[in-house]
Amino acid sequence: MTDSNQPLHKGPLTNHPITENFADWSHLVDGRKFLEQLTRHAYRVCHYSSVIDNYNTFHKHFGHRGTIHFAVKASAEPFVLKTLIALDAGFEIATYSELRLLIECGLPKDKIGKKVNFGQTQKERSDIKKALRDGVRNFATDNIHDIRIITEAAGQQQMNKKDIRLQIRLFNAAGSSSGEGFSQSFNKRYGVDNDQAMQLAESIVATGMTVAGFTFHPGSGSDSPALWDYGVHSAARLTRRMKEELGITITELNLSGGFAPSVPIEQYSTHILSLIESAYKEAGAELPASIDTEPGRWLVANAEVLIGKVSNIKINRDGTRIVTMTTGVSENGTLTDLGLDFDFFILENGKARKLEKRAELRGNLHGRACADFDVIAENTPVPAELHPDNPIADDVFVVIHGAGAYSHYMERNFWCGITPPMKMNYDEFRNCITSEINYQRAIINSYAERSGLPLKNAMTFITNTTDRKLGQIKGSEIARILDDPELLNKLGLHILTSVAEFVHTNSPSKD
Repeated sequence: MTDSNQPLHKGPLTNHPITENFADWSHLVDGRKFLEQLTRHAYRVCHYSSVIDNYNTFHKHFGHRGTIHFAVKASAEPFVLKTLIALDAGFEIATYSELRLLIECGLPKDKIGKKVNFGQTQKERSDIKKALRDGVRNFATDNIHDIRIITEAAGQQQMNKKDIRLQIRLFNAAGSSSGEGFSQSFNKRYGVDNDQAMQLAESIVATGMTVAGFTFHPGSGSDSPALWDYGVHSAARLTRRMKEELGITITELNLSGGFAPSVPIEQYSTHILSLIESAYKEAGAELPASIDTEPGRWLVANAEVLIGKVSNIKINRDGTRIVTMTTGVSENGTLTDLGLDFDFFILENGKARKLEKRAELRGNLHGRACADFDVIAENTPVPAELHPDNPIADDVFVVIHGAGAYSHYMERNFWCGITPPMKMNYDEFRNCITSEINYQRAIINSYAERSGLPLKNAMTFITNTTDRKLGQIKGSEIARILDDPELLNKLGLHILTSVAEFVHTNSPSKD
């Protein structure tokens, strides 16, 4: 019998100081000032230490069966990557640039061979060459073109091809869609059926490389563990078939990602690990020695929240409330409905009060870009206070949970002249909403980081054929500065001062 007084287990999605410590900061808010700030920009409030708890929880349930590879695409924040490197986590990359980020953050090259999976099956030739050169030996694949390029690149570098281990990516469902309970399916682009997998395995063996196992992705934000069933059963049947028909012993099963951060990880592990036992037994196949995972947002979703102000409300003819805010997606609409969660607050007498969401009232949450695709969520519950006839609706702000994953894509970047969200940690946020000096400092740091990131990328391509002072600077050195709040502030002031001097020197009055 369950004790009704015990808290229900939940995923990490809404576990952030903005929510957990609401009483700690809500009474400090200067209401008018805060709303003015949110009119100019949204906030990205960070809590990166949550990644440690998330990883340890995930590891408790899956770590004893295989390696947990963090999907770097979910968050390239240096603090996140350094934290996971220190925890001896593995990593999944989709581009060579992500491997460079890991190396810059301290991943030892002698660990790359075991700790890094190249999960993208449709790779750029140059990425394959550079990844092999730096030590990557584990690749996912679902096409002969990819296999041919890996083989050629390995031959050019005179590598022992048996050391190159390939996992064949399978379909996640019988049709082109995963089924109910996911936010994004992958079957239209990725994966092969079992007969195609057999053909790819023969091709891999013929090249001298190793068929290590199978992988599949059930779909982003898969909130039902049953969405792994199809892939597990396919992998079990293929394991026996490859042993009998090709003499290949499969040792690995990679469950990939798709774990929704709103769901406790034990719900996944209890169902999936039990399923693997029964499915392989039923298929007459040997259990995989390693059951790996590639979580992304489950490990980092609550590492950031976005805070935006409500700008406008209208009611469509079907009754849906169209809520426009000072934050949204960037230049494309592909990341709509990321399995986020939303808390709505009203400012009354300078203090914040949480509003109750009404299940029967549905709204679409948009940024201010003048296009339909600037939408964060559709058909989500909203408070009754969000009504166009309600004058206090102008004082509502929204905390968007889950922004730690793919947060750079959930910003309203460079649309309508709105400043992108200001990034800061929770303690800085508390100071910013009470102190003008701290607010100005945060603006400079946020600007410096945004200016420094493209500079870091540019320095990767600048060579010694240019000015010597430029040619000797490496992107990793700028990365170190961006990771130090004091140096970051100095960089911001230096850039602003240099720009001001340049404009002054080259103004028309000087001609």
